[in-house]
Amino acid sequence: MIAVYWVWRLGMFLAARAPRRWSAAAAGAMGNSAYYLMGLRRRVAKENFSQVLGKSPNDPDVRRVARQSFQNYARYLRDVMLYPRIPTTELEKRVVIDGRECFDRALARNKGAIIVSAHFGNMDMPSAVLAKQFKPITLVAESLRPRQLMDFLTRVREERNVHLFPYDSAPRKILEALRRNEMTGFLLDFGVTHHLDITTVTVSFFGTPTDFPAGPAQLSLLTGAPIIVGHARVSANGQIHVRVTDPIIVQRSGNRHHDLQVTMQEIACRFEEFIRLHPEQWYMFRPMWRKETSRRFKIRNPNPQTEPS
Repeated sequence: MIAVYWVWRLGMFLAARAPRRWSAAAAGAMGNSAYYLMGLRRRVAKENFSQVLGKSPNDPDVRRVARQSFQNYARYLRDVMLYPRIPTTELEKRVVIDGRECFDRALARNKGAIIVSAHFGNMDMPSAVLAKQFKPITLVAESLRPRQLMDFLTRVREERNVHLFPYDSAPRKILEALRRNEMTGFLLDFGVTHHLDITTVTVSFFGTPTDFPAGPAQLSLLTGAPIIVGHARVSANGQIHVRVTDPIIVQRSGNRHHDLQVTMQEIACRFEEFIRLHPEQWYMFRPMWRKETSRRFKIRNPNPQTEPS
């Protein structure tokens, strides 16, 4: 696994020295190759986008969006490789924040703020800008292997006041950050085959039930911190547009499970809005719905297209 770390460092070296236009084109080409070479991930992506687009997994539109998602994800990884060498002043020029007043209103309550999003667009660069212009951010993340890579990425983010913690050590750090009226962040679209030890609630997502982790709603109920739903879309010129919606203030009804479910359902609905507008920027290569409920089992394609699967 240590080889992965050195491959990543080599990628950083090459990305930093190549013209930005060339490295972006190379990343897109690598993503396109990955689409055809990674058969399992391709099939999963097509099943997920089938649900989003309301079409068969073999529909040309579904295949096109899935392929673009692979390409965009490769470009995102290229940006992560460039991230340590980009001055914060340059990041502030590249990142456009729409809805700054939402952060101001949330933090005015003096209980911190919980930012939630999906694996979409590019959230890494905006996190550095948000941490500089508002408050430090504590992020919850999956542990990466090898450990050297996880440690390196954690250290790079800490230099910009973005603190990254794995799930097993994050709860205490998150509570401490919220008590300081800082921000914490979660990416919630885990899929249905991961993190079985985390409390989840069932929500309707693109018309079909799936499981969302209940952590943000639990945390809001515990601390009173408002929840901010947002996303960061990458435009064709590389500019990153951050858009957030009005903070969610969790209301206590006396039924805790009901409060969790209602809150997470509202978050799922807001996710649908931005994923539906730009599905090619959603990076979901693990099953988001269970097979017995997914659209794959509901749609019969009378004219299946031939393509490697």
